[in-house]
Amino acid sequence: MNARLVLLSVLALSLATAGHALDFGGLSKGLDMLNKAKAAKSTLDDANKMVSGIGPEEERALGETVALEIIGKFGGLVRDEETMHRVNLVGHALARYSARPDHAWRFGVLNSDTVNAFSAPDGYVFITRGLYQTATDDDRLAAILGHEISHITGRHALRIIETGEKSSVLMKHVSSRSGDVRQVDAYLNQVGLNTEKIVKFLVEKGFDHPTEFAADQNGRDLAAVTGYAPNGLRTVLEDLQARKGDAQAVFSTHPPLAERIKRLPGGR
Repeated sequence: MNARLVLLSVLALSLATAGHALDFGGLSKGLDMLNKAKAAKSTLDDANKMVSGIGPEEERALGETVALEIIGKFGGLVRDEETMHRVNLVGHALARYSARPDHAWRFGVLNSDTVNAFSAPDGYVFITRGLYQTATDDDRLAAILGHEISHITGRHALRIIETGEKSSVLMKHVSSRSGDVRQVDAYLNQVGLNTEKIVKFLVEKGFDHPTEFAADQNGRDLAAVTGYAPNGLRTVLEDLQARKGDAQAVFSTHPPLAERIKRLPGGR
């Protein structure tokens, strides 16, 4: 069986168990879209709808592919109804006050002991089980999810693609069509930016420090606007800093904890 279909089957089962089939249901529809999408005529109107070169169809296709890769790399999704309910409740509360309130946001907990969180284009937000266990109250959970939401609303992953060494070639291809999403991977491969490399970057390297610091601040602000305590992220980072063990295993794709804490305001 196709590896994607296996992942989707596991995904559907875990979410059906959790009672949140709608949260990631778009992955199944998205896969159908990837397989069945018909080539459409390129028009000036479609080109004008492009935002920074990558339009909504391209973002959707990239998001689905990257999300599936992340799920596969981190042991699938946690199949616990209470956990899924809590993450989606807090996540969607934040999303309503984000820069993309009407977007189809999807939140999940990865079945991994690592302490990290990830996002994928088009509204996919993941927190590992190891990090979720540190979110002992909703203020902390909101801070973590808010950080990842900020990466998506800021189009941080997409900007890496758009500003790649061969981005002009990619943008020429993207702008010359109107959403034949089946060919997204083909175009990315042509310019040396396939989804495997994108996922490898997100889960092994991460964004540059200024981008992460900005996501910390924006995520903090989003949590506060939504009604959660603004010191949630600082509390999480301080607790992780006080842990014994391999510091590199904690938020390994993010800047050092001490530096992130120093840049966050204190108080409540």
